[in-house]
Amino acid sequence: MSDDLLRQLATRAGISPEWTDQAGKLHSVSPGTLRAILAAFGLETHGEGELREALAAGEQRANAAAEARFTTTRIGQIVVLPVRGEAGSRVEITLEAGERRLVVALESQNGMLTLPSFDIPGYHTVHLPDGDVTVAAAPERCTTFADLNDGRPGFGLAAQIYSLRSPHDGGIGTFAGVAALGRKAARLGADALAISPVHALYGASPSHFSPYSPSTRLFYNPLHADPEAVFPPGFVAAVIAEEGLGGTMEALAAEPLIDWPLASPLRQRLLHALFRRLREHDALATQRAAFEQALAEASPLLRSHAVFEVLHASELLRDPAAWHWRGWQEVYRDPDSAEVAAFAEAHAEEIEYQIFLQWLTGRSYGQAQQICREGGMKVGLIADLAIGMDASGSHAWSRQQEVLTGLSVGAPPDYYSAEGQSWGLTTFSPRGLAASGYAPFIETLRASLRHVGGIRIDHVMGMSRLWLVPEGASAVDGAYVAFPAETMFRLIALESWRHRAVLIGEDLGILPDGFRGYLRGQGVAGLRVLRFERDDHSYIPPADWDPAAAALTTTHDLVPTAGWWAGSDIDDGEQPQALQEQRAWDRGIFWGSLEREGLVQGERPAPEETEPVVDAAIRYIARSPCTLKLLAIEDALAIRTQPNVPGTTTEKPNWRHRLEGEAGELLDDAKVRERLAHLGPERGEG
Repeated sequence: MSDDLLRQLATRAGISPEWTDQAGKLHSVSPGTLRAILAAFGLETHGEGELREALAAGEQRANAAAEARFTTTRIGQIVVLPVRGEAGSRVEITLEAGERRLVVALESQNGMLTLPSFDIPGYHTVHLPDGDVTVAAAPERCTTFADLNDGRPGFGLAAQIYSLRSPHDGGIGTFAGVAALGRKAARLGADALAISPVHALYGASPSHFSPYSPSTRLFYNPLHADPEAVFPPGFVAAVIAEEGLGGTMEALAAEPLIDWPLASPLRQRLLHALFRRLREHDALATQRAAFEQALAEASPLLRSHAVFEVLHASELLRDPAAWHWRGWQEVYRDPDSAEVAAFAEAHAEEIEYQIFLQWLTGRSYGQAQQICREGGMKVGLIADLAIGMDASGSHAWSRQQEVLTGLSVGAPPDYYSAEGQSWGLTTFSPRGLAASGYAPFIETLRASLRHVGGIRIDHVMGMSRLWLVPEGASAVDGAYVAFPAETMFRLIALESWRHRAVLIGEDLGILPDGFRGYLRGQGVAGLRVLRFERDDHSYIPPADWDPAAAALTTTHDLVPTAGWWAGSDIDDGEQPQALQEQRAWDRGIFWGSLEREGLVQGERPAPEETEPVVDAAIRYIARSPCTLKLLAIEDALAIRTQPNVPGTTTEKPNWRHRLEGEAGELLDDAKVRERLAHLGPERGEG
């Protein structure tokens, strides 16, 4: 009986008690997993009595969510408010732009106050006797690249920001490299430059450098700041010389791999020296005034993040094992405690320094986008939004009521990962989102869209459902948890419209039935990756690809095309001979598909002859009707280096590879320009 109640409660809470693998086999979720996830939702389920209480509490929580006095709708759809009301009553509304309207309520639906549809997107306020209700009225879909480019196709590049070399970067790529690459790419006809995530990591722990495991997605990684975007010409170079940093910075910058534990503290020394001079140097009056204004306007969210960074560093000095904030001294685990306030007051200058870092990085980010747009790009930068946050980080500490504790985001077993995956990330609580009027989600979207023309949402199926794994459990012992997809995609569409920004969704792996069609209807471009667009015998002809999706030859989680053809991703581990034989078979299928398209002819190249294959792969995606093509810089350069190998951490040099040559010169080679010309004509200086 209790197991039946448990499954009933789980289903009501949005937890699926069953899941189907890629082979179509049905699996049941264990009671232990269901109990653990329900506990993270705040529902205790130890006995039958608690289960019945939890079922009743679930109804109360649903009612409590309505008290957020927030709802969403689409343009042209009637508005059902989360309050009771009668038809015929007169209701006053203030549109987001300030216009006031008086409307007459329609016939109610289930007793709820129902209003006529809005004709203008925005966050509109409905004024009622017992308080206001916010209505997020979304357009029918997101802004698309076709909207920005009058339906014409275009292309962009994709690069890992840390890999881009620029002067004075000290071995870690900055927005100076992004701006330099963006300027050159724009001249060569690109309309977009997609970059790796720049979310805030941990200033006190440079060994944690995966861009997809952020401390918070609301703020930035200051290691990518470009001080020369803010300070006068020559000033940064002078400070480097005065601080005696030049030799070490140049040595680290010359390395083929980033040494994060060495390069990060060195870059922090430079940034701190600039912060000191900003306060002292007479020639920096303009910059100082701009920072003082930013400091005065710093939001509570930013100040909380700054306090976390300083506290985290302090606690790690006290106890190197106190990595997670739950391992801190108890008085510091509550961000609203008197002890945290006292700590912040005692460390005011260090907290101001953290705010300076965010100001500097934001200015750098904005300038890089401005350079891309001034170069003629229709989109400019496309940011990458990670699917979750590190449970040890700033967001989870400062906004504990918003996130799920004791669960990790991951993926069930599939053809590429037989044991499934658990990424060690937390995410928003679906119930917490509803109760807060989706404020955390809206804040996250706006933070990602602030300085860009688009965002790529990692693991976009997480807007519909997420595979959540209890702490300490195997990834296979997770379960799917439903998220309010329609509400979240309405908010995505609204923020896309407000920012005039395109949305791309990483829709690879196991997807809910019909999800790609759903994305298409939302105006979110899915990904069509060449290596995945095939069956056992041939590749899908490019003419049959989805025009609304973005076409790619490879991604940051795959070996580039040259490396794939050469088999550089096949190491000496288990069954290397079998893998080599499979790769040889796959090469034959690929070459045959290229021949059928008339893109190549003659004998198949040997594995070490990679450039003809890379060129043909680019021409293959160029033939697709996909309005936007995104070419990884690795394929533009025909190199073999894979930025990240999924399922590995320290076994491979993930997130460490640097590209050869300055960022602004990477596209100068005639062969590279020829590859880009397959995707679109050069734009030139004007």
